[in-house]
Amino acid sequence: MVQLNKTGIVMRPLKDQLGCFARFNPGVYFKDGIVHMLYRAANSDIKDGANYVSSIGYAKLDSDNKILYDSNKKVIFPTLPEEVKGCEDPRIVEFEGCCYIFYTAYDGVKARVAVAKTTDFILYNKLGVIDHFGYDKDAFIFPERINGKIAYMHRISPNIQLDYFDSFDELLSKDAWTGYEDRIDSSIIMKSEYDWEKRKIGGSAPPIKTDKGWLLLYHAVDDKGVYRGGAALLDFEKPSIITARLPYPILEPAEEYELFGDVNNVVFPEGAFVYKGQLNVYYGAGDKYIAVAQIDMDELLTELIKYPV
Repeated sequence: MVQLNKTGIVMRPLKDQLGCFARFNPGVYFKDGIVHMLYRAANSDIKDGANYVSSIGYAKLDSDNKILYDSNKKVIFPTLPEEVKGCEDPRIVEFEGCCYIFYTAYDGVKARVAVAKTTDFILYNKLGVIDHFGYDKDAFIFPERINGKIAYMHRISPNIQLDYFDSFDELLSKDAWTGYEDRIDSSIIMKSEYDWEKRKIGGSAPPIKTDKGWLLLYHAVDDKGVYRGGAALLDFEKPSIITARLPYPILEPAEEYELFGDVNNVVFPEGAFVYKGQLNVYYGAGDKYIAVAQIDMDELLTELIKYPV
């Protein structure tokens, strides 16, 4: 068995600042020794009901996870009817010269996936909201086209789906999703297999290309509501094919900051990158903090291929 090695909390809530109650669930993008982080911020307890609204802030960290800059202001926040109750859980993907941000738009009734893009983490352009029959979350695209298509992974509970589009206009078009409820089975690529995944699974960090296939980090929830992190490998050319999958979690709540928070028993990976042979995974802990865990990439891949699907 392999496990991610936890290095601890890298960001906490700050009194009288953005995210004074919780800073968690970060997307990250690593370039030139800098970790660009978009984090979910909440200024009240989730139990606060009507007053609980999430927004997204921005920070820069060095390769040792020292915070170099914190916007301490909302960079993505509710401006659309679909997001009046929050912009949540960003994932960042570099794709064809831009960083695309996939986040959850919540209106208090339904969760949808929203898409924005940036080239500098200063200006953000909202492209729109994906709308169809279901409550949709945990979304991102692959960092390159698959057979000429944009490969879009998302989660309509309890399974993970993968769909393909020619363009972002098509992805965001309501027409492209017409009748999706009737054909969703053909899009499902991963279902719960083990007890620690019993309630639902969802994609975590955007896929990372390795010499063994696409590495997919995902999260899972058991029937007691405990969140854990898992790993699988997807085929290069047909990522709907799972080639290997660990039968056990590589990240699970054990530290006090993971066991107790705004939501207890939560580790929620959202961002990852490889640096000097180490896979660095950034995750929300207890829906309250941001923490990091690491593992040697070769060690993880060697373990994964022991469990072919």
